[in-house]
Amino acid sequence: MESAATGGGAIVLARYDEIREALFAPDLSRTFDRRSWAEGNIRDGVVSVQHGPVHRARRRVENSQFRPDRLRLYERDLFPGVLATWVDRIVEDGRVDLFALGELLSVVLAARRAGIDHDPDSRDQLDELVGYVDVFSQGSAILDARDPDAVRVLYRRTMLEFGERYVTPSRVPREAAIARFRAGELAEDELPHDILTVLLLHRDDPAMELDGDRLVREVATYLQGGTHTSSQTLVNGVDLIFPVAARDPGIWTRIADDRAFAQRCVHETLRLRPTTPKIKRHAEADLVVAGTRIPAGATVVLDAAAANRDPRLFGDAPDAFDPDRRIDPSVARWGLSFGAGAHQCPGRSVAGGFPAPAPETAADEEHIFGLSALMLQEIARRGVRPDPDRTPERDTRTERFTRWASYPVLIGPRPAA
Repeated sequence: MESAATGGGAIVLARYDEIREALFAPDLSRTFDRRSWAEGNIRDGVVSVQHGPVHRARRRVENSQFRPDRLRLYERDLFPGVLATWVDRIVEDGRVDLFALGELLSVVLAARRAGIDHDPDSRDQLDELVGYVDVFSQGSAILDARDPDAVRVLYRRTMLEFGERYVTPSRVPREAAIARFRAGELAEDELPHDILTVLLLHRDDPAMELDGDRLVREVATYLQGGTHTSSQTLVNGVDLIFPVAARDPGIWTRIADDRAFAQRCVHETLRLRPTTPKIKRHAEADLVVAGTRIPAGATVVLDAAAANRDPRLFGDAPDAFDPDRRIDPSVARWGLSFGAGAHQCPGRSVAGGFPAPAPETAADEEHIFGLSALMLQEIARRGVRPDPDRTPERDTRTERFTRWASYPVLIGPRPAA
């Protein structure tokens, strides 16, 4: 079979099965820019673009922060308080930018998981962290940026400021705790449970390659990822639900009353609006994927947005938003939106939770629903509807159609007719 080459020399794979095979191919990497940070590569050294042994070493250490017990702590003990506090504070007059609300709610726990010390009750600090996330999100999507040079300049300046203002001060107490642990004065379980701590604990391991400022950029990666996916998914979910609710207002009641249904709404949103609609890979060597010949040095585009609408897997109406659709249990309800293989998103259970139970099946007591489902359920309970006076805006700085810049809504009881 000949390769599906397109303009610009890229090879596009759009079938679900061939994309899955590509995601597990060891000779397809995410390393497109081989330069160092000093030479202008803003993604230099971060885990999401590493390949091979370094990537495996980092993920082995960092995955410890995504164990089920940690996820349950965040979802059941910590996040409900964040929701109750900040939704009340922000939604004062019934008007709110849903994207900004989602970012603020998400960044509180993303900063905690990353290891960034902050005041969770300070709106100024949270807004500052969200500002950093916005810039880091542009950098993470540099391959799809409309003005990559402008992104590079802004990203470098912002990363240096973030390191000075947040990472350096956060290192001090963690390094002191690690020193006490190594002196036998502190048990390992008494160390802070966050990405920064485990990176500092393993910093001297040559397999980790955390020299220079790479540690700062690694922490920023987790702050960005933990905030961005949840907030964009919340907005995309509401955007997909609004036209359904216009025909069937009862969908909001179902979301408010049934957390498993809310989670299926999130998974259906992720399927239709993947955070990265077109996943890109670089061929490190000649290889064949699903019968397609791929030469070394080629760019491979994995069209997850198309694969997630495969009628053979998702039914006769794959373009429709249907949280109750029947799917084979071997297929993830979110499709390929979290990737697969070595680079599968480490925080997928944070935003999306564990695989959602089928419509007729109750979730067990150990189930994780994901923070996006909790946010969606919260605004459903409070009442959410489009703002007739303000128009949502897409993020035009990127070619990714699933990103928003703002999404005005009204929250609160609907006025009596």
